Amino acid sequence: MLESNENYTNLAIYNLLVEKTKYNWTDCSSLPEYLKNSFANYNKHITSLQGDVKYKVLANHEISVGLHHKINEVVFYYLRGKIPAAFDTMQEAFVLVNDLLIKKSTRSITKRGKFVFKARVHKDGKEPPNSREDMFHIPFENRELVQGQRFSAHGIPSVYLGESIYDCYLELGKPDMDKFWVSLFYFPQETRLVDLTFANQQHDPWLILHQVNKDDEKYAETLNKLADDILLWPLIMACSIVCKYPDAPFKQEYIIPQMLYQLCNADNKFDGVKYYSTKLDGRDRNIIKSAMINYAMPAQDIRASGYCPALRSKLCLTEPITTEVCQNTPIVPIKLGYFTQKLGFPLLSVRNDELKKDETILALDKMTIYFEQLLMKDCSNCLSPLDGFREG
Repeated sequence: MLESNENYTNLAIYNLLVEKTKYNWTDCSSLPEYLKNSFANYNKHITSLQGDVKYKVLANHEISVGLHHKINEVVFYYLRGKIPAAFDTMQEAFVLVNDLLIKKSTRSITKRGKFVFKARVHKDGKEPPNSREDMFHIPFENRELVQGQRFSAHGIPSVYLGESIYDCYLELGKPDMDKFWVSLFYFPQETRLVDLTFANQQHDPWLILHQVNKDDEKYAETLNKLADDILLWPLIMACSIVCKYPDAPFKQEYIIPQMLYQLCNADNKFDGVKYYSTKLDGRDRNIIKSAMINYAMPAQDIRASGYCPALRSKLCLTEPITTEVCQNTPIVPIKLGYFTQKLGFPLLSVRNDELKKDETILALDKMTIYFEQLLMKDCSNCLSPLDGFREG
């Protein structure tokens, strides 16, 4: 049986590591200095762990020590213009945690697959994005429009998705509701993602706190999840740093996430990345955190024009709608407090009294429930992969 003090110590350290979904280096003179300080603090935390958790983390010495050294080296090489050396080192870091990432990825998607959302904004002077192809990635013939973002490679189109419609709304800068178009997407269980989120948002870390039988299968499962989170924290943190100069042409905070994203390909058996949004602030951050998760999937099979055949065959989607379609949709009783009845889509308006009064959140929740009802009525016809588009 675990000792109570040991449990509280481990859970407190774990919570300190996973409480943030974004990091700022405004108090440091440089990004390398910030990384060095952050990793020194991380080392203090993991050496303070106790019992099984400490053993599990420190037994993986090559990761608990090696990963953050590799990340430091990547940034060091890149900022000194040694780009090939930076990328080689990032590949070494990726290999270091590859087995762990594969194991964690298999936990991310249920047997039924995953439903997520995609939004686009109708731009003035342009046709509205009212077809399914408008909601997919930028066509290959328009690849010049693809900019470098946190999880993006210049010129390589990607599909970006959100755990909730509210997540998509914030990611697009809170656009006018009459210009906000949304589709529901689906990807199957075998989709493999580099998971940069934490288990405490989805599972039961209380098992690390309460006295349980160590021979219990549930205990071993939870111990592995928490230890994996702790081991991966240097990578998750390095991919979640807010840009100090958001309007600058070069954003050094994107060095690690962009290189990681380029390693998501068929050779490495990953389809994309799952990560926290950095758009959420304020007092409601903790209760909305689980609904603020993004997904990025780069095109794998490049063509001269059209859309990625691999993503076209893997991803299913609905026709896009605006909130006007679901103005009269009632917000029905919910499952487990924060989710829709049948499919467990995140709802925001039910999470506290203030959110219940927010007209925008109410409108987005009605849209969420509309999609669930649509699926329950006619899933086979409303949700399907793209087909019939030219491949170049």
